Amino acid sequence: MRLSQICSRERVRLALAFQEADRVPIDLDGWATYFTEGAYRNLLQHLGIEEEPKVNDWFLISGANESILQRFGVDFRRVALGTPDGFRSKTYPDGSWDDEWGVCKRKAAHRNPRTGQTAYYAEMIEPPLACASIGDLDGYPWPDPDDPGRYRGLSERVKRLYDTTDNALVAAAISDGIFEKAQALRGMQRFLEDLLINREFAARLIDKILHIQLEIFDRYLRIVGRYVEMVETSDDYGMQTGPLLSPELYRDMLKPAHRRLNSFIKQRTRAKIYLHSCGSIAEVLDDLIDAGIDVINPVQPRARDMDSAGLKKRFGGRVVFHGGVDEQYVLPHGSVEEVREEVACRIRAFAPDGGYIFAPAHNIQDDVPPENVVTMFAAALELGHYPIVATES
Repeated sequence: MRLSQICSRERVRLALAFQEADRVPIDLDGWATYFTEGAYRNLLQHLGIEEEPKVNDWFLISGANESILQRFGVDFRRVALGTPDGFRSKTYPDGSWDDEWGVCKRKAAHRNPRTGQTAYYAEMIEPPLACASIGDLDGYPWPDPDDPGRYRGLSERVKRLYDTTDNALVAAAISDGIFEKAQALRGMQRFLEDLLINREFAARLIDKILHIQLEIFDRYLRIVGRYVEMVETSDDYGMQTGPLLSPELYRDMLKPAHRRLNSFIKQRTRAKIYLHSCGSIAEVLDDLIDAGIDVINPVQPRARDMDSAGLKKRFGGRVVFHGGVDEQYVLPHGSVEEVREEVACRIRAFAPDGGYIFAPAHNIQDDVPPENVVTMFAAALELGHYPIVATES
C-alpha cells in the first residue's frame, strides 16, 4: 500500500505502533478536545453552518458537525454510551442538579475581560460523601452498571461506523477517573487528606468506584472492543506547577487500582488505552505508563517540566503523545501566524518516528477565535506530512 493512499484507520494504527504513516493523525471531539458552547457557536457562524449544538452537562459540545470533522481532517470518531434509563436528575430551586453519581452541580459563568464574552461551565458543589464514614459506602446509591439505556443501540452504531467509514473508532470515556471521581464525591481537600490520614476509607472508596467502572467497561467492551482503536480514560494528576500528589502516594494508593482497570480493559480489546491527565505530570508519567496507559493527553506545554521535545526524548517509543497545541496562550491570544508556528513546533517535537496524534492541549474555550481554530487544523494537514525534521534537543 502506498503511504499516500493510507486510510484514517491505518494511519492511526501506524501512529499507535510508533511508525510513520503518510501524515500525523488528527483528533478532535474527544474527552479533552471538545469545544465549549461559545467556541463552537463562534466556529459555526464563522463557517456559515446552521446548527443547534447538543450541549452536555459540562456545557461542552457533545458531537461536532461531521462536515467540520471532515474539513479538519479528523481521523477519529467516538462511540459513546447512552443515557441510563433508571436515572432521573433531580433539579433544585437554585438551578443546581444532581448527576448520576449523586454529585450536585450548578451552572457558573465567567466573563472574559478581554473579549467581554461570558462563558458557562458546570462546577461541583456539596460533595455527597463529605461527611460519610466507611460504613456508609455500602448503602450509597451507586450508578447501576447494568442499566440497559447505556448500551441500547450501541452494537448497531459501532458496526455501522466500522463498516461504512474508514475512521479509527474510539470507545469514549465512561466518566471521569477514579481519583477525580473520589474528589467529586468526597470533596477535593477531604479526599487528599483521606489519602494521607484516613487510608482505610480512601481505599474503600477507590475500590467502590473501580468496581462500578469495571462493570461498565465489561459490558461496553463486549460490544465495541473488537472495533475500536483506543479506549478513553481520564484522571487529572497534575496542576500547573507539578503533580497533585507525590509519585510515592500515587504508587501506594492509586496505582494498584489504575493498573487493575487498565489490565481489565486490555483483556477485552486490542485497543490502546488513552489517558487524559492535565498539567505537570512528568514526575508520575513513568508510573502511569507502568500502570498500563498507551496514549497520554493533553501534554500541556506551558506546565512545568512538560517541554514537548524533552518529553519525546524521555518517553518517546513508550507512550503515544496526544495533543500539545497550547491552549493557555497561543490559541486564545496568538495571531494566525503564531498559531501556525505553534502547530509546526509541536509536530517537529512529537511526530518523528510516529507515536503522535495531533490535537489541542485541552478543550477549545470560548476565547479562542474561530480563525485560530481553522488555522490550527489547516496547518496540521499541511505541515504534518512525513518525513518531518525533528526538533533539536
